[in-house]
Amino acid sequence: MNCSHYEKGIDQNWHKYIKRVGMVVKVKKERIEEYKNLHADSNSGVRHLLTKYNMRNFSIFMVQLADGEWYEFGYYEYWGNDLDGDMAKLDAEPENMKWLELCNPMQEGILPDQKGWKVMDRIYYNY
Repeated sequence: MNCSHYEKGIDQNWHKYIKRVGMVVKVKKERIEEYKNLHADSNSGVRHLLTKYNMRNFSIFMVQLADGEWYEFGYYEYWGNDLDGDMAKLDAEPENMKWLELCNPMQEGILPDQKGWKVMDRIYYNY
């Protein structure tokens, strides 16, 4: 493979140390447009906090499935060494708390008694 990071002698096993997280949640039908606007590329939201707490390549995808419901798939890579600690710090950020106060009422869990995002098991990865 002829990639510049290999040529410069960077650890060729870097990908093994990154935690990849996939998650899914349902979006309330009546809140779809509001949710899309809130997460538009032009709205910076809390992106700087995601970076501050070692979350990279955070992406959200939305789709309406055959059941007529709208679902989001979220993906991010955690590049730090203390996921639980960084997530606790992120949760304590006042700006993030305000963001979640906006977002959480637009979502509903996909499983009974679930609130918010459901983290999925990663079963395959190709680098």
